[in-house]
Amino acid sequence: MNTSKQLYERVCSFENMYDAFLKAAKGKSLRMDCAGFAYNREREIFALQAELLDGIYRHGPYREFEVNDPKRRQVKAAPFRDRVVHHALCNIIEPIFEARFISNSFACRKGKGTFAALGRCGELARRFCGGYVLKADISKFFYSVDHGIMFAALSRRIADKRVLALIAEILASSEDARFRAYFPGDDLFALQRRTGIPIGNLTSQLFSNIYLTELDYFVKQQLRWKPYLRYMDDFLLFGPDKKELWIILSRIEAFLAEKLRLRVHPKKRTVSPVSCGIDWVGYMVFPERIKVRRRNIFRFRDRNRKLRALFKRGRIRPADIKQSIMSFCAYTSHANANKLTQNLLEREIF
Repeated sequence: MNTSKQLYERVCSFENMYDAFLKAAKGKSLRMDCAGFAYNREREIFALQAELLDGIYRHGPYREFEVNDPKRRQVKAAPFRDRVVHHALCNIIEPIFEARFISNSFACRKGKGTFAALGRCGELARRFCGGYVLKADISKFFYSVDHGIMFAALSRRIADKRVLALIAEILASSEDARFRAYFPGDDLFALQRRTGIPIGNLTSQLFSNIYLTELDYFVKQQLRWKPYLRYMDDFLLFGPDKKELWIILSRIEAFLAEKLRLRVHPKKRTVSPVSCGIDWVGYMVFPERIKVRRRNIFRFRDRNRKLRALFKRGRIRPADIKQSIMSFCAYTSHANANKLTQNLLEREIF
C-alpha cells in the first residue's frame, strides 16, 4: 500500500499556514479570538509554525456548548489558533484520502454536500419505486470513534511520523468516555480505550469520513450492494426485498461491532417502502417528488415570530429578516414546494 512521506514540511509551510488562517477566519472576522489573531497574523503564524517545527505544539482547551439543530448536540469549539492548525493539516492530508472515498459517500466533501446527496437519493427512489429502503444511523458516532482504530486507518496512508504525532495530539485533545462500551471479545480493560472526536472540528469531519470508509468498502466489496448512500453516519440501502435488507443490516451491525466498535441506533433503523417517502438530509424524498419536512416549516414560522418581536423592539435590522427568509427559500427551492413557499411568504408579514 502506498503511504505518504515528507508531508510535515508542507503542513508547516508559511504558504499553507496562511491559507489555513484565511479558511479558519472565513465568516468569523468579528469574533474576538479571530480578530486578535488576524491583527498580528504574520507574527501569530510564525509563532505557530515554530511550535510545530520544534515539536512543542500542544492543542488548547475547548469551549463547550449545546446546540439544538434539530436535535441536541454537544459541540466543542477549539481556540482559533488550533483551528488554523486543523485547516493546515487537512489541506495536505485530505487529498490523500479523498481519492479513496466512494462516489456515494456525502457530507464534508467538495461537490458532495447536501444537495448532491439529495439528488442521488431521488435517482435511487425512482429506480426502486416499487421496492424498499433500509435507513439507519450509528448511535453516538462522534463520541464513539475509537482512537486506536482511527489512528490505524490514518497510518495506513500516512508514513510521516511528525504528521502522525500531530494527528495524535489532536485526537488526544478531546477524549469522551461517556459512551464507551464492551464489544464481543473484549477484555476487562476495554473501557479504557480512548474514544471521541469533537463535533465542530474540521479534522473531525475528515476523520469521520476516513473511519466510515471501512463501512463503505464492506458494503460495496463484501456485501456487493451497489444502491447504497452514506451521509456522515446516516446510510441508506435500496432493494426489492424487505427481508433481504434486514439480513443485510444484521451483517452490517456485526461488521461495525467487530471492526469499528460502533453500534447502529436501535430506534433509528427502518425498512420501509420507497413509495412512503425517505427522510433524508432535511427533506422527504418520494419517487415522483421531493417535499420539505413539516417540522422545518414549523421552525421557519417559529423563527419568524421571534424575529418579528425583535424587529418591533428595534433589536434587529430588516436585513436580518431578509437573510432568514432567503435562507428558507433556498432550502425549499430544492423541493417541489413552489406553492407552499408562496403561501408561507404571504402569511409571514412583518
